[in-house]
Amino acid sequence: MTEDEAITIIVEHLKGLFPKSCPNCHRRFDSLPDFFAATKPMGNPVIHDLEAGELQPEKPLGAVAVSGCTCGAAVALSSEGMPIFQYWSLLLWAKSETRRRSIPVTALLNHLRAEVRERVIAEAARGAGLRSG
Repeated sequence: MTEDEAITIIVEHLKGLFPKSCPNCHRRFDSLPDFFAATKPMGNPVIHDLEAGELQPEKPLGAVAVSGCTCGAAVALSSEGMPIFQYWSLLLWAKSETRRRSIPVTALLNHLRAEVRERVIAEAARGAGLRSG
């Protein structure tokens, strides 16, 4: 698996989590681009199974990234609902990439978060340009 393929899997999964609402102010995010435009990353993303050394967990603990709503509340996006074989392939890829790049898991996850956000925002901008032009 390449980084581009991993990002594609993550983006497609995250798109399926919407619409989503803030648990505090109940602001509705209709889509992933809407969510990224209105929130800011908080803390570090976490893959609990990778931290536990589980690369093929029968009952995954999952991955989560938290963003801050404009009201200040934390809104989480997770791997919940991702097909298990797809999740396992991402775990294996992440493990091998951290070794290959000689970086901690946190560094890889923050890099992926930034790349996912960048891709989604760029795709939304291209889509908006096509609709207005």
